[in-house]
Amino acid sequence: MLTDLTILMSKPDIDMNVRLSKACRIALDIIAQANRISFWRLSEEQEAIECIICYDSTTGRFSSGQRLNKSDFPDYFSAIMSNSTICANDAHSHPSTQCFSDTYFAEHDIHSLLDYILFEDLTPTGVVCCESVGRQVEWSDEDISNMRKIANVVSMFFH
Repeated sequence: MLTDLTILMSKPDIDMNVRLSKACRIALDIIAQANRISFWRLSEEQEAIECIICYDSTTGRFSSGQRLNKSDFPDYFSAIMSNSTICANDAHSHPSTQCFSDTYFAEHDIHSLLDYILFEDLTPTGVVCCESVGRQVEWSDEDISNMRKIANVVSMFFH
């Protein structure tokens, strides 16, 4: 499936939104415990991320446009920018993600989160976010490895 993702993302004749919508479905097939996959673009000033596309398999719907500001969620931004990843099995109590509990997590019933930064020429450009809706999960080493691979593939084409 990672091969399918690489082939898909490498096709410049396909609109990026179409590629990312298909990438969401592929990622959900790869990370079986996830219910939501989203791709976020980091602002030039690295002060916010904006959702380009989110697929929620519990509803079968795509969404976009949500914006999360560094000033509102400094712990998350500090962690993702410093570590390039956040693995929060219990997202409500994880030090880097508990800041979302009363807002973003409550709105979407998110309990676990696995995020990776996207890069272009070693510069952070976005985030791929994998979430579990309705239940807490323990992300496996395989899930973590696969999310890293997904982030690496998408980073090559995410501009």
